[in-house]
Amino acid sequence: MTGRTCVALAAAVLSVLMTAPRIAGQGSPTTSRPAAPPDWSGVYRFARGADLAGFTQINPLAGLDKLIISHLQPWARMKMLATNGVAEDRGAICQMDGLFRQFQGAAGFQWLNAGDKIVLASSMLQVVGVRRIYFSDRHPTRLPFTWLGHSIARWEGDTLVVDTIGFNDKTWLMSAMQPHTEELHIVERIRAVGDGSLLEFHTTIEDRKALTSPYEYSRYYKRTDGEYVESLCNSEPGDARMWDGFRRHALANPPPPGER
Repeated sequence: MTGRTCVALAAAVLSVLMTAPRIAGQGSPTTSRPAAPPDWSGVYRFARGADLAGFTQINPLAGLDKLIISHLQPWARMKMLATNGVAEDRGAICQMDGLFRQFQGAAGFQWLNAGDKIVLASSMLQVVGVRRIYFSDRHPTRLPFTWLGHSIARWEGDTLVVDTIGFNDKTWLMSAMQPHTEELHIVERIRAVGDGSLLEFHTTIEDRKALTSPYEYSRYYKRTDGEYVESLCNSEPGDARMWDGFRRHALANPPPPGER
């Protein structure tokens, strides 16, 4: 092979590498921040009733449980039905159980801007902990599996797009104890809506090993004037009937009228 041929081949390979699409879940092309990124710092609580001002969200228990169950693969549904909620619900005994049930449900959080990252401190601190979202275009190549996964973010106009992978498989997707695997991949599109006091989290969840197809939903949180208050965790396991009720309700009942 001549020197000229080698140079031409190297240039062709470089061109392919520069134009090839990135692998889903391994980062997205860098998008520059807005000239003046929105300041969303503050304390937020789950929006309800009049707070929604015309926006609709799935009921945080019955509706979301039912949506997730409809996307479970058969083995995942069987595992859910066989789960002993009292014995296996870590959050009921003040241990880490991930962000899904709390952030999808009623827990509030404090949003803190910290230079190259955003910090979200859940009001359920003992159970959810502190989530860090880094401004980066890709996840680390060797990523440990953790309770909160690894989150990276980019701006698309005034919408913050957050990509999270690297979850362990010890958490549940919602209250009916729907399982997932380490393939779990979450994309959140966060934007201010209404008069600016609401943050909309539009979330898409995919897991090719546990779900038949991705599902998505929106959650709304209202900025408050109050101080950040950590919710105290109950140190006693809950009643088994509560978890059985979650499952029965999600499997048998449609969402309440007026809710998707």
